[in-house]
Amino acid sequence: MKIVGSISSIYNEHLEYYHILKKRVEELISKKKDNRWHYEGRIKQLESFATKFESGRFTKENIFEDLFGCTIVVKNINDVKLCYKMIKDTFLVKSRRPHSDTFTHKDSFAFPFDDLRLYLSLKDDNTGKFDSIIFSLVFELQIKTFLQHAWTIATHDLIYKTDRINWAKERIAYHVKASLEQAELTIDSFETLSSNGSINKVNAEVKRINEIIAYVEEIFIPELLPNDRRRFANNIDILIATLNLELKDLKKIIAAENSKGRGTAIKNLSPFQIIIKSIILHDSTIISNFLTNDKINTKYRLLITPEMEFDFNSHQNIIKTRLAFFE
Repeated sequence: MKIVGSISSIYNEHLEYYHILKKRVEELISKKKDNRWHYEGRIKQLESFATKFESGRFTKENIFEDLFGCTIVVKNINDVKLCYKMIKDTFLVKSRRPHSDTFTHKDSFAFPFDDLRLYLSLKDDNTGKFDSIIFSLVFELQIKTFLQHAWTIATHDLIYKTDRINWAKERIAYHVKASLEQAELTIDSFETLSSNGSINKVNAEVKRINEIIAYVEEIFIPELLPNDRRRFANNIDILIATLNLELKDLKKIIAAENSKGRGTAIKNLSPFQIIIKSIILHDSTIISNFLTNDKINTKYRLLITPEMEFDFNSHQNIIKTRLAFFE
């Protein structure tokens, strides 16, 4: 594209300052954003700047507002609000589009681009580290959910980077956008929807795992339990099923071991290993049956560590196949 010298000069005169701005914005956001959020930023290329210049849809004040633009991608709609607060605490908000969370200019049957765009500047930290002009520069920051961001990445070139407008491709792209908006709405309404009588159900596995979670939370203090309660409960579920036990049997075993000052009073083992050790101490034949019964067709390996202080020498011939044994 042929770009006249006057426009190139305007672009180049500001470019150095916007690179400094970009670096500073990235430093601030990286310190304050949630680790699960994604950040990316870019300086608008000269050709794109010139095309905007020639569109005539700008003022002297806003021609540079997106020369540097960046995006923060968050988990869901609720996180958009958290991110917005973080941005307001970190930068000066000059304006935003759309202007309101409760009013829109788009028709109910239309799905145009309408992600939250904030127009910001740096807060002057009075350190003298930056030229004062840096604090007058405005930049654009978009906040999107991962679903919105995925749609943009997947369809941007199909819609915008093309020699000819293709109505059919745009129609398909906005069909997808409508579907993703419905998905966002569903995610945002999880709690309400899940309480609806037509879907608020459990199956045998869910009931069993939830009972295990409730039980371990009853007998262990929270600090001892892993954050992923579901996986922990699944591990226990597999263990007791492999040993031909039920949860009611495990409860009796732990209660008996607790009465002897063992069980959950053991301090040097994880909760899962406490359960294994309690089973062995209470009735070693349960483990012996698992180790010696050739009719048991299982790939399960029982976890034994040195801290558990058990001697399985009598079962050396099957340790490799039935135990995850650490010496």
